[in-house]
Amino acid sequence: MSARQLSVVPNNDVPYSTAHRAVLDGDCEPKTRVGVRGARAKMTIEVTGKPEEYLDEDCRHTCEKMRDRLRGDIIVSVSTSSIQRGLQGMIYSLNRLRIWKITMNKTENKTKRKEFMEELEKQASREDMIVFQNETNINMVIRVGESATLVRTPSKGSNLHGQGGVSSGTGIVLMRIHAGSVTQQENARFVVYLFTAALGTNEYGELVPSNKIVIVTDNAPSHSQVEMLAREMLHMLVLLCLAPYSTMLNPIEGCWNMLKAKMRRFIAERKEEFLVRGEYDTSCAHRQALMEEAVEMTKPAITRRLVWRMECHCLKFHLRL
Repeated sequence: MSARQLSVVPNNDVPYSTAHRAVLDGDCEPKTRVGVRGARAKMTIEVTGKPEEYLDEDCRHTCEKMRDRLRGDIIVSVSTSSIQRGLQGMIYSLNRLRIWKITMNKTENKTKRKEFMEELEKQASREDMIVFQNETNINMVIRVGESATLVRTPSKGSNLHGQGGVSSGTGIVLMRIHAGSVTQQENARFVVYLFTAALGTNEYGELVPSNKIVIVTDNAPSHSQVEMLAREMLHMLVLLCLAPYSTMLNPIEGCWNMLKAKMRRFIAERKEEFLVRGEYDTSCAHRQALMEEAVEMTKPAITRRLVWRMECHCLKFHLRL
């Protein structure tokens, strides 16, 4: 620094190091900014596409395993968080927008829900055995967020349908899987079997003979013939039908969700078997057999504690009525 430049330091109360750095920066040419260097841009198009290929090969890959494969295949070291950000939007689908119908919260339907809850509380106060019954659809091949069929007909095609009845004192009272839609005769036959199975449970055996079995079901058209059965066995069986748009009041809906979550894990572990037809005549028959096996393997997930938890969950909606 020159003598003139040095005189600036004491006169302006500026540290010598600061003045020296300012002089050096003023003598240098301005640096050219060209963006991020290529060596540091690890998540290129090629690198981003690799994890997707790994998931197509095996859906059980974890971020750690994909990181190790990237290091071995294309000699790139990236973090697991970078892989996770690169897969955003690729490994899941958004649910479609559902428009709630105006009739869902009509005064008439609210009144029916309140009447249902009053009757259910009345049966519970008598210490009757309460069994929650419903059916669910098990899609054979479907993408997340899409409908099982393109046409709106009563028949759902060749998809599997599960019918079940659960109670907090027994767990699964009865569960059956069959192909095709649930007809009125099929549902009435299942309710008869469910009633017989409930009679043989330890939960009902511990009750006094005057107690009844209360079967809670929805108001689907296929359940119309069950009312005739309830009238014939009035001294032992009580049938309670949910009000319209009241699925949140049936604890078995949460049990179905748990069952399907376990089934998805089972299917992910057996992905290779689903892709090979094997000894079956058609791929559909092969998938149907594997889905039935998945139901049998994951059915123990519906325990007495789970049903009790779902009942407690439904109480939140009961209190709003």
